[in-house]
Amino acid sequence: MDKVTNISTTDVDGLLMKLERNQSMVFKFIKKLNSYTCEPTDYNCFVIVGRLRHEFNQLAADQQDILVKDRKALKRNKKIIDTVQQYFQKFEALKKEMEEYLKVSRSH
Repeated sequence: MDKVTNISTTDVDGLLMKLERNQSMVFKFIKKLNSYTCEPTDYNCFVIVGRLRHEFNQLAADQQDILVKDRKALKRNKKIIDTVQQYFQKFEALKKEMEEYLKVSRSH
């Protein structure tokens, strides 16, 4: 039984490290969205940028909530792995939308 506990502890530690790296990438995207290079050129772009800003800020806040919690408490929480995986999926979806927006905004 110790072996199973250690594996899950290692999994949680690895996920938290990946979440920390992910959080820094989220902050970079937020900074990029706030820069002049991502200025919206029309109404549609304005709506997309506003939504992306909101969703990246929400993701950053959600991830930060987990990162500031006590690691021992997180390791006891069986749902943490699912929650973190959902954040990774949301990040990948937002990253894809951001890349699409950058392509569109550069073509204008």
